[in-house]
Amino acid sequence: MGTSAYVRLFRANALALIATGVATVALALLAYDLAGDQAGAVMGIALALKMGANILVAPIAAAFAARLPRRAWLITLDLARAAVLLSLPFVDAVWQIYVLIVVFQAAAAAFSAAYMATVPDLLPDEADYARAIAKARIAYEAETLISPAIAAALLMVLELRGVFVGAVGGFALSALLLATITLPQGHTPPGGAVARSVAGLRALLAAPQLRGALALNAAATVVGAMVTVNTVVLVRGVFDLDDRAAAVALACYGAGGVAAALMLPRLIVGGAERGVMLAAGAALSALLLSGALLPGYGALLALWAALGAATTLAQTPTAALIRRFGPARARQALYAAHYSLNHLMLLAAYLAAGLAGAEGGMVAAFLGLGAFAGAAAMVAALVWRRDRPEAPA
Repeated sequence: MGTSAYVRLFRANALALIATGVATVALALLAYDLAGDQAGAVMGIALALKMGANILVAPIAAAFAARLPRRAWLITLDLARAAVLLSLPFVDAVWQIYVLIVVFQAAAAAFSAAYMATVPDLLPDEADYARAIAKARIAYEAETLISPAIAAALLMVLELRGVFVGAVGGFALSALLLATITLPQGHTPPGGAVARSVAGLRALLAAPQLRGALALNAAATVVGAMVTVNTVVLVRGVFDLDDRAAAVALACYGAGGVAAALMLPRLIVGGAERGVMLAAGAALSALLLSGALLPGYGALLALWAALGAATTLAQTPTAALIRRFGPARARQALYAAHYSLNHLMLLAAYLAAGLAGAEGGMVAAFLGLGAFAGAAAMVAALVWRRDRPEAPA
């Protein structure tokens, strides 16, 4: 029963991811329609609001959800996002976009936390769970490639506002799939929503294994920020190529992540996450530092693919560690706390990557972020000792 339910839950999550990606593309175009030359500023504020919702709203929403039936909660979050998208075609002011983005992203963050907390209850076998987190990573990477293509195809036959309706269809299908699943009810910790949020954060920081994983996640976020913020700068400004070449470079980063995710279940079998993640953290630092000596575009493609693989290996096993070392009664709050902390680190990494590149150039950005990744990997090795006992479930 668990495996069948997991397959449908995974498909529902994948549909929701694709719908979110399609909506993001359409939202950028809507921002241009409303703001014209100021669309870049609008999208910048929109992305900041998105990060803020991820950081602040996710743990509180997850804490409230601990007392709700999981299936009903997940369906409600799908329908909430669909309702937001259905209202976007009627938006005629920029401030309305900002309000809807906060609501949409709060629902997305709560859905992600609930999904990650549900999967371990459906897949008690550790090998099955390792494959599940690898599939989740593949779905995430694939979404970044598939969603823009779907949005482009929809725009060929629909007006922009019709694309939002197409994205609504993805959330509706996700909700229908969820309606066919019987999900186990999670543990309900005592206390109010804020107290449960704080408890989730404390539980995340209590286990040395999870503190080490967070340090490695920090290394991975600076890589993701470097790729996201500076790929276009490198391709167009340094190598004098076009937007298509930038898209290929980003695709190489995603392809590296997918390849590593396919190997991940075999690499972390038997609780081998520590060695894999620490090695990947060291590789992240070495690869970033080597970027200061990039000889050309071909080397950039190879570097981005290697960074994508190392990022996946350093970051993705964290979900398995939370399952093993975090208390089961606080699992949903744990995943929400991790989700929020990751986005807080990503926000800081975006600023660091952008400022380092703008003020010091690409060589300085590679060296500075590479040094930070190396320091984070060393912190992880110090706080995450091999002989630490497991935390009680």
